[in-house]
Amino acid sequence: MPDPAQVERLATLLQGHAVTQLLASAARFRIPDLLAEDGLPVAGISARTGIPVSALSRYLPALEELGIVQREPDGTYRVTPLGRLLRRDTGSLHGQALMAGDEYYGAWQELDHCLLTGESAFHARHGSGLWEMAARKPDLAASFARTMRWNSARALSDILALYDFTAARLVVDLGAGDATLLCGVLARYPKARGLAVEQGSMSAHAAATVREAGLDQRCAVRTDDIRRAVPSGGDVYILKSVIHNWPDAAAVDILRTVRDAMPAGSQLLLVEKAHDSADPQAALRDLTMMVLFASQDRTPAEYHALLTRAGFTPSAPRLGSSGMCLIPATADNARCEPGDQPRPEGDSGGPEPAGRAPTTHRENEELE
Repeated sequence: MPDPAQVERLATLLQGHAVTQLLASAARFRIPDLLAEDGLPVAGISARTGIPVSALSRYLPALEELGIVQREPDGTYRVTPLGRLLRRDTGSLHGQALMAGDEYYGAWQELDHCLLTGESAFHARHGSGLWEMAARKPDLAASFARTMRWNSARALSDILALYDFTAARLVVDLGAGDATLLCGVLARYPKARGLAVEQGSMSAHAAATVREAGLDQRCAVRTDDIRRAVPSGGDVYILKSVIHNWPDAAAVDILRTVRDAMPAGSQLLLVEKAHDSADPQAALRDLTMMVLFASQDRTPAEYHALLTRAGFTPSAPRLGSSGMCLIPATADNARCEPGDQPRPEGDSGGPEPAGRAPTTHRENEELE
């Protein structure tokens, strides 16, 4: 006879899909926001969300089991510290919860296809990649921007502790997300200027963050696809949480495009979450990259090797307390992997975008 405890454990694991949707619905109906200040009775929550009392009476206890809300003796519900992470406020997991319950959820349904072919399950499910879908769906772009803000805010202290930007006059953040990281760097180094580069609708979120930070006079936002074009003139180029979105060949092409744009004396700062097999969450994070992008998380040594292959001279990896890996690298345009052929100027080796979109903020030339 099977061990009843093991049966119960497996049955609980099989409820993972239910947990994802529970959390996504809480974020979508903004229940943690409604309960953030004062507790509300079920009828009050119903009036503000449109969910019938009969359904809430069954739904809220499930959120309580997950530790998202708590029921008070008087029958009202309040949000817990864990539940506050689902609020729509800056620096939350609100956006990630929305994506996990929608686009990401659908992608995981194609895991079998991904395992058999090595292709992106996201693309197999939705017929396009995440970036193309974000260009069509403003809500998805907003959710992704919020997720990137959360991730950048968590990594900022590590980056500032491990890298000195004092000598940088112009810091260029490639694939800048909503520009939270770049704004944090500029806040610490008031003599530096910045340029955030993002594609499509994401650049509008970066411009909004720059305005919120009051950095309009020191930071510009450019709409461009870094697979095709990278602005020159920077002293430090940042690639944070970009390369892990791409398989090796495409990652090397992006790195080469960056290398070709970098002036003499400049540095690239590659920032990624280091894959550590001892981390109990590492395998799931790595598989997530496979499902979403047909890519992978990598060890510091693997990122170091990609940089070398792309014609950089990387320094030793620097590891932060949060597990972030920073690798400074200088461009060596004379170096090329044996067998590689020089590419025509401007050819990134990746798919051609539909065309360069207009800038959403001041151009880089104004910062020179």
